[in-house]
Amino acid sequence: MQAHQRDALRAALEHACTASPYYREALGPDAAQRPLHELPTLPKRTLVDQWDRIVTDPALRLADVEAHATGPQATDPHRGRYRVFSTSGSLGLRGLFVFAPDEWATWVALHLRIFARIGLTPGMRLAPIGAPGATHLTRQLFATFRSGRAGAPRVSVLTPLAEIVDALNAYQPEALLGYPSVAGLLAEEQLAGRLRIAPHLAMFGAEPTTADLRCRLQAAWGLRPGNIYGTTEVPTVASSTPEHPDALEVIDDAVVVEVVDEHDRPVPPGVPGAKVLVTTLLNRAQPLIRYELSDRVTVAHGPNPAGRPYRCLERIEGRAADTLRLRARDGGEVAVMPYRLGEPVARTPGVSQFQIVWDGTRMEVRLVVGRSSPRDVAGALQANLSEALVAGGAVPPPIDVCVVDALEREPGPAAKLKLIKATGR
Repeated sequence: MQAHQRDALRAALEHACTASPYYREALGPDAAQRPLHELPTLPKRTLVDQWDRIVTDPALRLADVEAHATGPQATDPHRGRYRVFSTSGSLGLRGLFVFAPDEWATWVALHLRIFARIGLTPGMRLAPIGAPGATHLTRQLFATFRSGRAGAPRVSVLTPLAEIVDALNAYQPEALLGYPSVAGLLAEEQLAGRLRIAPHLAMFGAEPTTADLRCRLQAAWGLRPGNIYGTTEVPTVASSTPEHPDALEVIDDAVVVEVVDEHDRPVPPGVPGAKVLVTTLLNRAQPLIRYELSDRVTVAHGPNPAGRPYRCLERIEGRAADTLRLRARDGGEVAVMPYRLGEPVARTPGVSQFQIVWDGTRMEVRLVVGRSSPRDVAGALQANLSEALVAGGAVPPPIDVCVVDALEREPGPAAKLKLIKATGR
């Protein structure tokens, strides 16, 4: 695996420095002979500003790709060739990414390899529920997965829940694929008797798969989900299986992953990084060399528990933008990670979904609760959250807990559900 990765990395660097004006200038002619950690990183701002010089096909121009992405035929390949995807991500910068046909086919195949590991075969009834936006990765990727599966429902995360329930009852899927937040709602519908399906496989990504969600999936269907860590830029970075849910296998034969601190220095296993640097070994139309992702990732100790030759990540703590900075008990500020905020929810009975909004002075907790939830679920969560913040070294701010019918998804093509939102930066 290491030999393959070294050869593939050398080929990717040689191509980038030959065909991309930006990389030719930024990396220099000897980039393929230098250690990867000596090369400059690629922040998203630079990618946006230098887009025309980063791509390797002179026929690709940002203005044309932008027009295609916002046009009526956005799901069709640009110039009959390039798949186009957009993302704003946690940094609020709109990014556009293109995949040539062979690159796209390989990324699809890598997903099928992941599915095979959890037992999902081409003949199974799969119900993928992704984003509705034409240029969101899951819209086009899930359309590919539906191919050859007659009757697979064409629903999205924004389809009314009752319609999703009716479609799934009619289709009777054997496997579910999509966002954890939607799976949580479907589990509630199953437990309430309105949804009547019996899936035995599930794979989720894009949002945290919390301990509370795992409990609900176990109660509803007796299943444990696999998890995919992917981005629009790199459709799959790592994935887990139900047998080893906390071991996210990095696809080392397709991407080089560096977990680093704020100064781009590697961090040891067991220590959360400040960001991730990814280098794709497959993408030639738009090479990504040490591209910065703002995820806080922890590399796992020891060998891969599945025995495969891939490194593992043990935790993804969410986007760095979702890390809240609160007043510390001993003065100054303390960073409060999303997992610390989510843990009190997991141990508060009656909570179906939650969202925490921090405006810099007050914390608003929005809850969707089950029909049979305890009366004082809001008060219980408020106490549990305050206790968790104290344990994390923070001074608990004023906390307002309110029960809502549904949580609002983020605007844009992805329509993700952001569990921790900092609005008062």
